[in-house]
Amino acid sequence: WESIGGLRNVVQCLKEMVTLPLLYPDIFHKVGIVPPRGVLLHGYPGTGKTLVVRALLGACARGQQKISYFSRKGADCLGKYVGDSERQLRLLFQLAEQSQPSIIFFDEIDGLAPKRTRNQDQTHSSVVSTLLALMDGLSPRGSVVVIGATNRPDSLDPALRRAGRFDREIFFPLPSVADREAILRVHTKTWKHGPSREVLSLMARSTVGFAGADLQALCAQAAMVALKR
Repeated sequence: WESIGGLRNVVQCLKEMVTLPLLYPDIFHKVGIVPPRGVLLHGYPGTGKTLVVRALLGACARGQQKISYFSRKGADCLGKYVGDSERQLRLLFQLAEQSQPSIIFFDEIDGLAPKRTRNQDQTHSSVVSTLLALMDGLSPRGSVVVIGATNRPDSLDPALRRAGRFDREIFFPLPSVADREAILRVHTKTWKHGPSREVLSLMARSTVGFAGADLQALCAQAAMVALKR
């Protein structure tokens, strides 16, 4: 989690919704609470959705109990042959259940499961239906958690966003002044002659509307300018 600047509320939510059900499923079973099966991360591009998932995996890897991880881009699961995409999804969920506790991460999930319409290709509709059925068939003990990330939540099929599939939705906002300063501190902590705290505070106040990826590019450009000089 040291690689994450800001996003304290997001980090806390992920710990409660993903880490606890995977590491302590018996507690939820004794209390009679069904842990979330899926979490949808959405927000502006470059705000750290994929980075937070990587930090979550790194934190889980430090514990005694190992958690399996499966990652797919939205378009990676789409095959050129009829039925190939559905077969890949079934194999993915089958492997995740065999290796539980596990996390399945779909990056850019809007490319895999867009809204079903009459004008949509029948093959694509079949892929969405298969994903819905597979998420319904997951064990309710929280041994497999599905995480999806998108910056276009409105383009997702509405059936995915109901309770029992993606139970929770976490919004990633643009960073505040304090968060921007924390992000700049993360990206400059390895510099031999890093900027002072006053400079970082000034840059944080001057970068209104910048996302985390923009601040990372700003630090890289500053290093390139210094190298050129």
